[in-house]
Amino acid sequence: MRHEKLSPGLLLAYQDYQSEGEPALITHKRSLGIVTSKSTVKPTKSVIFIYCDAEADLSDISRYGIEVNQNTGSVRTAYLPIDGLDALSEEAAVQRIKPSRKLKLAMDVAPGAVHIPDFKSKTGLTGKGVIIGIIDSGIDPKHPAFDGRILSIWDQTLPGPGVIEGSYGAELTGAQLTISQDTDGHGTHVAGIAAGADTTYGGVAPDAELIIIKTDLQDAHIADGIRYIFRVASELERPAVVNLSLGGHADGHDGSDSLSKIIDAETGPGRIVCCAAGNEGNDNIHGQATIPANSTRGMRFNVPLNQVGIVWLNAWYSRNSELEVSVRGPNGFVTPFQKIIANGNPTQDYDLPDAQVQVATPGADPVNGDHNFFVQVRGKGKTPVQGGIWQLRLRNISSTDTRLDVWTLDDASSVFFTGRSIKDSVKIGSPGAATNAVTVAAYTTKCNYTDIDAQAREMGMELHGISEFSSEGPLRNQAQKPDVAAPGAMIISTLSCSANFDRSMTINSKFVAMAGTSMATPFITGLVALLLQRDHQLDPAAVKELLRKNSSIPGKAAGTFDNKWGYGVINALNL
Repeated sequence: MRHEKLSPGLLLAYQDYQSEGEPALITHKRSLGIVTSKSTVKPTKSVIFIYCDAEADLSDISRYGIEVNQNTGSVRTAYLPIDGLDALSEEAAVQRIKPSRKLKLAMDVAPGAVHIPDFKSKTGLTGKGVIIGIIDSGIDPKHPAFDGRILSIWDQTLPGPGVIEGSYGAELTGAQLTISQDTDGHGTHVAGIAAGADTTYGGVAPDAELIIIKTDLQDAHIADGIRYIFRVASELERPAVVNLSLGGHADGHDGSDSLSKIIDAETGPGRIVCCAAGNEGNDNIHGQATIPANSTRGMRFNVPLNQVGIVWLNAWYSRNSELEVSVRGPNGFVTPFQKIIANGNPTQDYDLPDAQVQVATPGADPVNGDHNFFVQVRGKGKTPVQGGIWQLRLRNISSTDTRLDVWTLDDASSVFFTGRSIKDSVKIGSPGAATNAVTVAAYTTKCNYTDIDAQAREMGMELHGISEFSSEGPLRNQAQKPDVAAPGAMIISTLSCSANFDRSMTINSKFVAMAGTSMATPFITGLVALLLQRDHQLDPAAVKELLRKNSSIPGKAAGTFDNKWGYGVINALNL
């Protein structure tokens, strides 16, 4: 095993599998792309990213049961039996192996608030001839707002032969479209904002055609979906814009993660991707500390009582420093300080009286050159993680002060930093961190609405202000994100007939009210579709420059950047 080729998170999962077998992988399914087979005969597989030379021939690794989805490219996606990781790491052409991680899913007065109707009236643009790709929970193909405009659905959750970009899922067209359902409702709502056709709650680009990816939210499969949309659009000789109203935090928050790298590689003239900034503005998922040279500091985080089965800490710091890592539990038990282990297996196991702790401290990440360590905490046996205040302890053995950024990872976002450890910034992760992505924050244009039962609903948000839930930038490397803000609360859009929403959110049988950067992003996606209709060759830099020049933060000079607002709320009038 070439341990240095595996990212620390994937290595922890592999270590658990080796020591405990199949049951150990259950807790890793969401975060590390682990998929267990329904057949006891077939092996457990992992969805991964493989880093290699762009023209490397990886066909020979199929003998290990590894299915690579692309023949070229410096970052490719693949399925492999988890036992095949050892053999894959020994392949000379393979430089790095990272896991796929499961991301989270993050129109009446809103369009008028940013002057989209005026812009459309002035220009006559409707999105005609442009493809909008929605990678999400699916779509209700029977909804009248999309009638006759869905070109295809690649449902990655259905059994089937797949497509060129991946031999999994089913590609549906024509009468087959109705086989796919959106039981979550998120994707249908997003699609309606970008491209729904309705006289009252119409989307931004009602004549654009749609390509839908119903995804299982593995970021490797999202990457495959991006490639699929752009390939089909190219075959049809159409420009395309892809909407990603989703995200996660198991990355470096600097655009060096696998999905962001693929977005940067796949975008270009007539190929644009719009991403949500995220909805963690109110959540203390990010901790930051500066550890002085030759000193020790602690970062406190809270674990709720009897709720969390596993806790991960994803930590990054500069390539020019060296930290030793220890963990202290609520009862005072501590692990030894663990140094960087650049050669061999960087994972160490610690059996404390009240917890099982694993720490992976490898050498510098080869993609961005910085140090990334992972901490994993589990309870004893089958019990949850011990609730209370934990502490991550850091000892700086380098000669310079070191800034450390850490993100908590758990399914419910219930683990959070406390006290001086909290840093209310750097909460835009993958894929919003991609350099070429248009990353969108949420702006509040509506605080109240009337539901299907004629009940007035009042939301406790500041009208015409940045939505408090909208995640803050900048990136960890100080790159400026988000790019722009758009209406994200409360947005009325299309309701999937297969979804089960609370009646308090439902407007009528066809429309529902929702809030989030997930809702702000398709506003910009639809707007980009209008711009692509006018100029098929717009590239990401040109699109972002147009948006920047036509955005502003209320009360501040044009061109001002803010970690919450980006360059401000879009004003479409003069685009």
